[in-house]
Amino acid sequence: MARKQVRRSTLVLATSASAALLLAGCAGSADAGDGQEPQTITFAYSIAADAQDWYEQLAQSYMDSHPGVTIEIQKYGLDGYPSLLNTQLNAGNGPDVFYTLSGTGQNPSVGPLAEAGLVLPLDTEVLEEALPEAVQAGWVFDGTFYGVPTSVQVNGLVVNGPLAEESGIDWTAETSVEDLAAQCGDAADDGLAVLGLAGAVPTAPAITALGFAASTVYGPEPDWNDQRAAGDTTFAASDGWKDALQAIKDLYDAGCMQPGAEGAGFDALTNGVAGGTMLAFAAPSSATVTLSNASGGALKMDVLPMPAPDGLDPKILLTSTDGIAGNAKTKSPELVKDFIQWSAEPEQAAMMAEIQGTLPLGGDTADLPEAYQTSQALLTPEGTRPYPPVDWPNGAVFDALGTGVTGILTGQLTIEQVLESMDTAWG
Repeated sequence: MARKQVRRSTLVLATSASAALLLAGCAGSADAGDGQEPQTITFAYSIAADAQDWYEQLAQSYMDSHPGVTIEIQKYGLDGYPSLLNTQLNAGNGPDVFYTLSGTGQNPSVGPLAEAGLVLPLDTEVLEEALPEAVQAGWVFDGTFYGVPTSVQVNGLVVNGPLAEESGIDWTAETSVEDLAAQCGDAADDGLAVLGLAGAVPTAPAITALGFAASTVYGPEPDWNDQRAAGDTTFAASDGWKDALQAIKDLYDAGCMQPGAEGAGFDALTNGVAGGTMLAFAAPSSATVTLSNASGGALKMDVLPMPAPDGLDPKILLTSTDGIAGNAKTKSPELVKDFIQWSAEPEQAAMMAEIQGTLPLGGDTADLPEAYQTSQALLTPEGTRPYPPVDWPNGAVFDALGTGVTGILTGQLTIEQVLESMDTAWG
């Protein structure tokens, strides 16, 4: 496998006394720089070219409060990172700290890496106290933490609300698939794609499909994953999954998506929204901050659920899947554990939520960023559902969904064939 070029930078150790004092009182971390193990570690993650680098800010904050520690940043592109990380960890030369996903059903999920003995166990007692139980899912295996989340996000739609209003598009949290499809033709005639899709990158159509499944599958049957794991149902036998994929095809056929959506990359989404030729696309809600920053504050994006078909209530997916873990073969295990556990403390968690424009790890929705106001009524136990792939047995199911959606749009696959391939991948 050809290795993608990596942009490598070493953050300069800050010597500001005020910065050191600000965080010096963090529990369990004051002596991390005094050990005999190497006090320079590497931190790898994937990042879009125009994204705000909150992980770099997290690393810098740690160094500011821990004199003598250096964290070397390794940044990779979104597409090549999962396979590169797996290759490096298995070869024994992976980064000390790395970005990963919770659970077992995505790539790179922490579960399979932990099972393979590639992830450093953390102090479970410390993290149980620091993290609310609701955000621990997918980070604990056999009673042990193997990573921590760095955000709680909505996985739904980011929508340019002002442009929708200006264009006469009626789009709220209650708008149905059918209502949205009826508005797409006129918008397309005016050169406006209502819903963007990066069909060439399997992650994007998979996230889009999951947004629809939130209402068609997990709305009526919150325990659907448990049923599938028990063998009581299958993707191919599920009317809800058929409806989710049919909704995508219906919107595509109605002209809701941009020309060439099935072969587009991520840049088509960011460029389309920034250029005013696209209203929305499926993404984690931190994209609202990324787009706003890239536009110098000009873009004001709202967070909405994926529309539900008529007769179904919209549901919004909440995820604490993004996070960090440590390399089991690191030469600095105490320092790595300290950095990861420090990141989950309330002060750092609050800092990350503010930087990312995400929800607080503690689940307090009383004072949300403006982007979430359009969906605030759904941010309740009844209105939300967990991110489904966290419980899926492997990343192949997610990949089959993503490539399958694109196959449906190109006419190469039927809905039935895609669902059967997901069942095959489940095993």
